[in-house]
Amino acid sequence: MTEKNDAITEANKTFAKDLAAAEHVQPMWKIVLSQFIEHKMAVIGAIIISLFLSIALLAPVIKNLSGLDPELQNPIKRYEKPMSTVALPEDQRDEQISKFIANNDELAKQIEKDLASSGSGSNSAGNSSGNSSAAEAGANPGADDGFPLLHRLANIEVAEARALLIKVGTPPALRLDKIVKNFETLHVFGTDELGRDVLIRLIYGTRVSMGIGILVALASTIIGLLIGSFAGYYGGIIDTALMRITDSLLSLPVVPVQIVIAAVDMNKLPLFKQWIGGENESMIKLVFILLLFSWMTTARLVRGSILSIREREFILAAKTLGATDLTVIFRHMFPNVVAPLLVSVTLGVGESILFEAALSFLGLGIQPPTPSWGNMLMNAQDLMYQAPFLAILPGLLILATTISFNYIGDGLQDAVDPKAIRR
Repeated sequence: MTEKNDAITEANKTFAKDLAAAEHVQPMWKIVLSQFIEHKMAVIGAIIISLFLSIALLAPVIKNLSGLDPELQNPIKRYEKPMSTVALPEDQRDEQISKFIANNDELAKQIEKDLASSGSGSNSAGNSSGNSSAAEAGANPGADDGFPLLHRLANIEVAEARALLIKVGTPPALRLDKIVKNFETLHVFGTDELGRDVLIRLIYGTRVSMGIGILVALASTIIGLLIGSFAGYYGGIIDTALMRITDSLLSLPVVPVQIVIAAVDMNKLPLFKQWIGGENESMIKLVFILLLFSWMTTARLVRGSILSIREREFILAAKTLGATDLTVIFRHMFPNVVAPLLVSVTLGVGESILFEAALSFLGLGIQPPTPSWGNMLMNAQDLMYQAPFLAILPGLLILATTISFNYIGDGLQDAVDPKAIRR
């Protein structure tokens, strides 16, 4: 009886120890996250990519807050150095005032009246006589619409125009002052060959380059996952046909073939004209070209994983219980190939960005005026000595993004490797 009690006591102690140990067992996602955090360069890469993605998503907000337009040209202020303050040309200033008048007729009449009553008309004209005659009004662009004093604000210094509106001080005048304030802008990274702000074009280029890279990587992963899964699961003729297609595409020289396809005018092909016509033609065509040559590695990777698990016990058990082929593939096989797919996606994004930049640099990718890092490099190639920052900035962004995605891939590979996981 004593021996029996001792055995029960020992079993209870063992159970208590196992229960205590089980309480300290972490879920899989926490284990993977802790392993990933230990890879310092991968963490830095994730922070950089998160920053770039945030900037890309907030590009319209940045545009509205800064008053900068990626397509607004100022040819007389080309190649301005970084941190330069530049005023818009008089015709563009007058155009914005005309828009304000068209959209706010009553306010414009009130401001015109206030400027006249305050005596600001003579100052805005810049004449010593101080008379706002009809001849002087007709000399200003757009002044024949009945608002000569408002249009004169476009022909004087921005600081002087703002001083006049602040002097008037009425709410309508202060509202117009917010528009006049944007007549003069600070260009943090200077201006390009057409006088456009480099910073806002880099921000919108981030949207294009990273958007294309992520879209191509995700789409190619899905295609490669499906082709590799069906080839590995069914084998036989299906496997042979799919893998021969994959091998034939892998054997082609990617860049020369991409250049040839990119040079084809899709609008002359009736089948594609209605799909990719319009201003987004170059972007859609580039995604198609990159996708055509980016799924093969993923397909072979998935096929190898499927071949290694299709005869495992849990697959045979699922088939025995009557599971269909699609259920076995999607419910039981796909979760076992997620880990290598995560690595493939992150590495594929960096590769797609590089290919996009290369094709755009050759003039066969994203076409102006849509900004991308690649076509910004193409536009700057003849200005290396005159304005080197135009080539350095997009080049650094391409380098930082590609390296960051590669480090994230390395970190994920270490984090999801069963041999490296410490439970």
